[in-house]
Amino acid sequence: MPDKNRATISTHFARIAIARAVTLGCDQGELLKTARLTVALLADDRTRITPAQLGALYRRIWQRLDDELLGFGAASHRHGMFALMARHTTRCADLREALRYSVQFYNLMSSSLRWQLLEAGDRVELNLNLLEPARDPQHLVEEFMLLVWHRYFNWLIGVRMPLLETCFRFARPLHAPEHGFMFPGPVHYQAGISGIRFPAHFLDQPVLRNRSELRRYLQHLPDEWFIKQVFAHSLADHIYQVLMDAQERAFPDMRSLAARWHITTRTLHRHLQQENNSFRQIRDQVRRDKAIGWLLDDNCQVGEVARRLELTEPAFSRAFKNWTGLTPLVYRRSRSGGQQPV
Repeated sequence: MPDKNRATISTHFARIAIARAVTLGCDQGELLKTARLTVALLADDRTRITPAQLGALYRRIWQRLDDELLGFGAASHRHGMFALMARHTTRCADLREALRYSVQFYNLMSSSLRWQLLEAGDRVELNLNLLEPARDPQHLVEEFMLLVWHRYFNWLIGVRMPLLETCFRFARPLHAPEHGFMFPGPVHYQAGISGIRFPAHFLDQPVLRNRSELRRYLQHLPDEWFIKQVFAHSLADHIYQVLMDAQERAFPDMRSLAARWHITTRTLHRHLQQENNSFRQIRDQVRRDKAIGWLLDDNCQVGEVARRLELTEPAFSRAFKNWTGLTPLVYRRSRSGGQQPV
């Protein structure tokens, strides 16, 4: 049964990867089957997929193209390049040494991109430049590589580093709401350069992982990079995780959460407003993500999914169609390789 405690992901990241891979000779049908998608689902912006689905797709494209940049770079990063870099970083003393090595490694080995590490007082800038940005018109490489670097080095030091900001050189894209899940902290567009910023004191964090742990970590890539990470400074993220961890048919309401944290419901509501969020939005997101995971399990009937979400079956069907554009039955049938949704 799929892991329920996984946030879902926009099909945007699957759609553009499949489109590029097909132009480079990959079979679209094979890629769709790998990701448990159909042409109709892939084209619908309301469709959400799991980290396991996106991970399986990217892994297959890596294998078919022998390119960890998925065909978007000026030259390929042969499959295994990241692992080669990562093996050396486990021998580094701290994050500063590990980041310096990774920057030197890719700047020497890659003909597609250049990294830049800058220490500026109490903050660090990790910037990324593409040598031929026209090959990546939808900016997948910039988004993907910044995500990977942040999440890998979090794992390496055993600490989740909040970001002071994430900057992109391009204009705000239509899928910009996904960046809120990918990068903790403010995200800015049309900046001079793409990069992430974090507090400099993290550079002194010791490297905690060893070669044995890295081998296990590499076995779960790239899925591990797509799992939503929760950072304590975000109340919305904290509530999301509490609801995801809740037992079936036991969703805490806003009043019980406020009592648990010794604040009033009005204070909780105000803090969520400051994050441009609401309890209802978070609860609906949790229900959507849990439902998608359960519907991928052929042994879990639609009525059972509704019961687990504390909804009647008609109410669940209406809500699910509002979230994804499809009824639960059509969604399940299309994911399992049945007829195309209508």
